[in-house]
Amino acid sequence: MELTFAIIATCLVFGFIAALASFRPNLIPEIGTSLRNAETVKKFSPRNTLFIIGPSANHSACRMQRRLLKPAIAALIREDITVMEVYGDATPRQNGDPMDWLDPALLRHALHAEEGFFIIYVDDDGKTLFRSEAPMVTTDILSRARLDINAPPKPGASRKNAILKKLRAA
Repeated sequence: MELTFAIIATCLVFGFIAALASFRPNLIPEIGTSLRNAETVKKFSPRNTLFIIGPSANHSACRMQRRLLKPAIAALIREDITVMEVYGDATPRQNGDPMDWLDPALLRHALHAEEGFFIIYVDDDGKTLFRSEAPMVTTDILSRARLDINAPPKPGASRKNAILKKLRAA
């Protein structure tokens, strides 16, 4: 009885497709064209991504990590390294752009970072090269991630050098 029902259902489906194709012969190319013309969905891959994960954007460790990483953001993006910020239940941000469709809880669960602050780097092969539960200096991040990007100079370093030169000259 079940086999007969399955055969009849299959025949009905194929019959419906054949009837639809005979009435509208250009239906399949129209569907393909409309799919190609549709707005492309932003794709997400965790590869080459530096994740900053925290309980909230105002958490002290998150603020400190953003401040430490700020001078190197442009160099990271230029080298095709994505910076993903995930704070609490807020919308995750990829290079500053919100990703409304990405669930932050699911992302934290996938990275085993449900509670607290984490900074995680996933390389091009999809392997986690390092993870830290404390903010890191940019040079440490670049060296542990094995990236050949020069760390930007620390802000105020030129001022200190100028002051040291004046003191040495005196």
